[in-house]
Amino acid sequence: MATRNSSSSTSAGRPAAARTNGDSARWIGGLVLFFTGLFAAFAVFFSYFCWAGDQSGLLLSAEERATLGVEPENLCGWIGARIGMWLVDDSFGLMGILIPVMVLLVGVRIIRQRPLLFNHSILSLLFITILGSLTLGFAFSDHWSLCSSTGWGGAFGIGVGDLLRRNLGVFGSVIALLGGWILTGVFINRNFINKVNEAGNAMVGGSERFVEVVRRKVAPHAAPADQPLDDGHAAP
Repeated sequence: MATRNSSSSTSAGRPAAARTNGDSARWIGGLVLFFTGLFAAFAVFFSYFCWAGDQSGLLLSAEERATLGVEPENLCGWIGARIGMWLVDDSFGLMGILIPVMVLLVGVRIIRQRPLLFNHSILSLLFITILGSLTLGFAFSDHWSLCSSTGWGGAFGIGVGDLLRRNLGVFGSVIALLGGWILTGVFINRNFINKVNEAGNAMVGGSERFVEVVRRKVAPHAAPADQPLDDGHAAP
């Protein structure tokens, strides 16, 4: 009987040990992703201010940098400088910092085990990253770049922005981007469609009031021309 009790207690204790090991693995994986995203986010943030000096250093090999005594200006080192170049210059420009934020959120999600609105948050950030890069790339192209060597929208935003401009023209591209932002706003919060309707109604109401004011101002000047001639000036 003692043997049975001990074996049953041992078998009953195994699932608890398995759950504990699974929780430990989950915590380790979540923390790795969390700190990786945090490091990458700071690396991208610092690269906004020191990209010029760091990218000239990245063109050199490690031996050349050591020989010449070239040190990174990015506080996250040469790895941080390279991450900043990948996510900002070669990808999404100013919006590149949202990629590490998504990795950070994945780590938090794994640690907390709360799937509620997780996919919604990640997709929302992804849409904002892509549309923000496209908008900045279309609006500024490679001009007035202060945060990267390519432009505000990065290589991705500038390339796709030029593609939109060639195929849709300026007006068509503006309509496409505006529609994309409206759809993204609706995806993030369905109440956003109410804001769009209110803005549309306000624009229509303002247009109607403007037309009415113009009509009232023009009508008195147009009235004498519509009046019949006096009898004294009428033809015999």
